[in-house]
Amino acid sequence: MRIRTTSRGSYYSSQKKSGPSVPWNLLLEMLVLVSLVSFSLFICWHLASKSELFRVSSVQIVGCRHLTQRDVLRLSRVTVQDNLLSLDLRSIAKNIETDPWVRTVEVRRRLPDQLMIRVQERIPVALLKARRLYLVGDRGRIIEAVSRGNYRSFPIITGLRPEDIKDLKQGNPQSIQRALQLISMASKGTRTLGINNISQISVARDGSMLVYTADRRIPFCFDGTGKRLDIQFHRAEEILYQLYRSGMYKRVNRVKLDYAPGCAWASLSR
Repeated sequence: MRIRTTSRGSYYSSQKKSGPSVPWNLLLEMLVLVSLVSFSLFICWHLASKSELFRVSSVQIVGCRHLTQRDVLRLSRVTVQDNLLSLDLRSIAKNIETDPWVRTVEVRRRLPDQLMIRVQERIPVALLKARRLYLVGDRGRIIEAVSRGNYRSFPIITGLRPEDIKDLKQGNPQSIQRALQLISMASKGTRTLGINNISQISVARDGSMLVYTADRRIPFCFDGTGKRLDIQFHRAEEILYQLYRSGMYKRVNRVKLDYAPGCAWASLSR
């Protein structure tokens, strides 16, 4: 601490002593050492990426159901001429994900010469009718155009516009979100309105739906702006159960679930 005196008085000032300085020659030596280590690692990696020891000898592919292992291998663009260390795993995954059946891909190396690819495919849950017939996955993305033959057990979603189809191909399921939720509910366990008892779901722009039973194509009207979908679904199941039990099901023409608060309405033929 120093005390300085001026014509106007005296004041105190404190100055911290600077720490010991690092010699420039030591800094230079450290920089050279880091550079040598980095260069050595680069040379080792370069040599390893050219070595026959790490040449791909096998590719293990798991998770395929619809796609074949040959399909996945073709999409990956990996060959036995490739070096395992030089492969870009992210690019391989992106190549495989271009197939509409593929939801996610995990790619790993298993040294010294094996590549592991784990595929998770989309799960088809419904057909979509809009000029053509499309197969739709559980998250609402269109998988591919199909014929009805191999997928007769799936419900058909109708009522969409051409722009909705474009959104679904890009992975935006907003237009059929409620239909997918209903399909998910119907797929859980044994139900009177189970997935096997739904033939068609006609969706409207306001969110309302007509759900047709598979045996007699009786429409159940689901409100789009009123009660929650799960509440309406359970009410539909209860009504259907009572209609089956009472023997009145064969006389039903239409069921409206939002007739009044807490009430439903069934139209019966004479």
